[in-house]
Amino acid sequence: MSTDCQPPAASPSAAIEVSPPFSKRRVDRIDEPARPLGAKRAALQLRRQSAPLAAEAKAQRTSTGERTLASRDATVEFALRATAFGLLIERTQRQAVGTRLVQTMVFEDQSTFDRWCDSEPMRFEDPMLYDRLRREGHEALGGQR
Repeated sequence: MSTDCQPPAASPSAAIEVSPPFSKRRVDRIDEPARPLGAKRAALQLRRQSAPLAAEAKAQRTSTGERTLASRDATVEFALRATAFGLLIERTQRQAVGTRLVQTMVFEDQSTFDRWCDSEPMRFEDPMLYDRLRREGHEALGGQR
């Protein structure tokens, strides 16, 4: 056993050329500014943004048997109507641009309506609208509270 700690003889290493780091990142098409909208798309975008104003106008034109309640910004709207089967509620939720969610529910009695009201998120977002919704719903279901 040898105590000599010399590395074995090796061939001289070839010089490795390393390219300098890139100073500029390549610009892709996705990095460019967005194209302007065409005439049709711009008109559609404008119409969607003004949709809450149209919803307020629609709420004033409803029939006498239907009550319509809307939030201040008209993003959520409730249409209440008493029917032979119970209370029909149509809940419409709009976004400024994009989707619209419409839910239709029928409540046969006041206890199921109260249970739904207890889980309605509008009680935190707009308590005044929530209170009007409960009052109008109880009135339409028979006037009992």
